[in-house]
Amino acid sequence: MSVYTKITEAELELHLKNYSVGKVLNFSGISEGIENSNYLLTTENGEFIFTIFESIKTPKIEQYLSFMNHMKLNGLLSPLVIKSNDGALFKTIKNKPSAIIEKLDGKSLIHPNSDHCSQLGKVLANFHIHGSNFRPEIENPRSILWVEEALETLEGLIDQNKLSLIKNAIEIQKYFLKIDLPSGMIHADLFRDNILFSKNRISGIIDFYYSCKGMYIYDIAVVVNDWCSQENSTIDYKKLNSLLAEYNKHRKITDNEKNQWKSALVSAALRFYLSRLLDLYFPKIGEITHIKDPTVFENILIDRIESEHQISL
Repeated sequence: MSVYTKITEAELELHLKNYSVGKVLNFSGISEGIENSNYLLTTENGEFIFTIFESIKTPKIEQYLSFMNHMKLNGLLSPLVIKSNDGALFKTIKNKPSAIIEKLDGKSLIHPNSDHCSQLGKVLANFHIHGSNFRPEIENPRSILWVEEALETLEGLIDQNKLSLIKNAIEIQKYFLKIDLPSGMIHADLFRDNILFSKNRISGIIDFYYSCKGMYIYDIAVVVNDWCSQENSTIDYKKLNSLLAEYNKHRKITDNEKNQWKSALVSAALRFYLSRLLDLYFPKIGEITHIKDPTVFENILIDRIESEHQISL
């Protein structure tokens, strides 16, 4: 979450005539994240996140917001997208689509423990279960085509060691994608900053803007690469086993998925390594921006390729 499109309180008050959320009491930009412009909006009726979509196309915005409300109605800890007075999920401001979204209680954790990972295992399994009946399915914006285009964009900017690492990982991902594995709607970006905790319990899931149809084991790998990585980039198996054991109580991980665990970890690490490299070399210009260090995922990717990784349940 960042601020690329700046709006005044007067512009906001005019825009809010499309909604029934009450008078503005407070309004401020949020710095976390890198994709959209986000503001904390406090009105007479409560607290909301006001999001301006900077690059997502209109049809996909409709899908993402519909998916969020689908998950909310199925009992997941997802924020509710507030509909406008005419029933729309988003409205245009400064020629860009925007949405008003319920602000959930809680804060993200920097250093989660095994119990937090166990809670996440249950939430992730329920996400996969309840997302399975959402239609229409959303295409992956970070597909293998995006991966190959990212590599082409970065050639000439990064050194040969990085290029070789990426090319090796791409070959692993191409093989992985040929395997027929359980799939459905996945979050695809469930990092620590996208899970909220209140009183040491998970209170919310946020940032659904990479949700898509994908392999469940890939989504688990995205989570593990962030939640269960140690400072030296290796996996903390106590956290991993806590997460997987709870996940498996609600949705069984198949033997075929277990066999592709290493490839899933590599594919998930590659995606975030590339996105961080692109953000580093081609930063968006905004009032408040936050660029994440690609070296973190470079080291994770190296570990996932060079080490043996298996699921034992």
